[in-house]
Amino acid sequence: MMKLFKTAMLLLLSVVLASTMVSFTFFSQHESVSYEMYVNNKNVGVVKSAARGLAYYDEFMQELSRKYPSDVSIRADVLFKEVNGNISYTNVSQLKKAMEEAIEVKTNAYAIVINNEKMCYVKSLDEAERVAEAIKQPYIEKVQSLQDTELEEVNFSEDLQFDPVTVNYEDLVDEQSALAQLQKNIEEAIKYTVQEDDTFWDIAIKNGISVDEIISLNPDIDPEKIKPGQTIVLSGEKKLVNVVTKEIFTYEEEIPYETEIREDNTLLRGNTKVIQKGEKGIQEIKAKIIRENGIEVTRELVEETVIKEPVKEIVVIGTKRPQTTSRGTSSSSKSSSSRSSYSDVAAPSNGSVSGTDIVNYAKKFLGTPYRYGANGPNAFDCSGFTSYVYRHFGYSLYRSSRDQALNGTPVSKDSLAPGDILLFTSPRSGGAIGHVGIYIGGGSFIHASSGSRMRVVIDSLSSSYYSNRYKGARRIIK
Repeated sequence: MMKLFKTAMLLLLSVVLASTMVSFTFFSQHESVSYEMYVNNKNVGVVKSAARGLAYYDEFMQELSRKYPSDVSIRADVLFKEVNGNISYTNVSQLKKAMEEAIEVKTNAYAIVINNEKMCYVKSLDEAERVAEAIKQPYIEKVQSLQDTELEEVNFSEDLQFDPVTVNYEDLVDEQSALAQLQKNIEEAIKYTVQEDDTFWDIAIKNGISVDEIISLNPDIDPEKIKPGQTIVLSGEKKLVNVVTKEIFTYEEEIPYETEIREDNTLLRGNTKVIQKGEKGIQEIKAKIIRENGIEVTRELVEETVIKEPVKEIVVIGTKRPQTTSRGTSSSSKSSSSRSSYSDVAAPSNGSVSGTDIVNYAKKFLGTPYRYGANGPNAFDCSGFTSYVYRHFGYSLYRSSRDQALNGTPVSKDSLAPGDILLFTSPRSGGAIGHVGIYIGGGSFIHASSGSRMRVVIDSLSSSYYSNRYKGARRIIK
């Protein structure tokens, strides 16, 4: 009996000890469990317990609510995963930093879109519109500062739109940053350094652009006074966003009067008389000017209103020949065809007209505007100018520059004298005579220039442009 009792007690003790060992083992396993913390599926660290991790999370979210505006949307999905083993825990500052990198803060915004490409994001439509107006404003003010000019329209050459979007809060920019980004240059201006004997015409030909383009790109440079070493802009800078203004410019312009030439057989040849003085007219011009970034690109005439009609000037030229005592002169020598050489045209009656007289009279028209087809005296083209000057002294020249190469007699370049007609080719004449002038001596000549100056000017025959195009000379006065 005693033996049976001892056996039962030993069995009970074994059960108690076994139960005690299982509890100890379970407790030890529970103490070694840690938790990886995830925010938006990104591991942000390891915490001792999920409860502690949630406490850190709640504290962090409260800090965020103070940092961001109330209208943002914060996505911060949190979960925990058990991990076993001896793992070091993440300290609080590292945990919060990792959570901040993992969260998503979204906000409603407006994208500034240029030609279907999103360039930047601002908070509101008002901000986007203010940025666009800030880009336009300097060019609006420039047009408004011009006299007799009315701003008709201002736009962008690019397609500019404002689209509502939802973006990360950190992608927002303020107005000044958006303005700076949209005003960036994408192409720099192209510039040219003036060489010896360059003119705007030469520079235009070399670079394949028009003289008007060069003048508009360099409004502060006098085309007649360019110097070697000077910098000329050939192409304006290109911006990410380019402002186009359209304006109406109203101004008055003189209407040149016509000159009617009549022959008078009672007046000695070489003498002239004005029987009706010419008066210039006045007209009001309205032109539409288009500028890009403040630089004029086109000008279109939209309306002309005559305020005062011009009065024609009537000039009579004497055709009466003086009586001479020479004998043997055949009356048939007086006849000539309308297209004969004018080398045998007689000098005016007093016989004192010289090349210097021709030159001095021609110089009176320095600065007179160039206009194609004009015969003077208020505007000339090149052959109209030479014809007008010689007609004043009773000499008739053919009207076109090409035909004036048939007037007079040829003279070599080494034997040039004041008053000789100089002949030049032009880029538009295909190698034929396309331009004429009057030699004034000292290697210079006077002519109605169709180049950048567009007026009667004096140029050097030795300049590269004219020396390369010199074709010959004709002497009208013997």
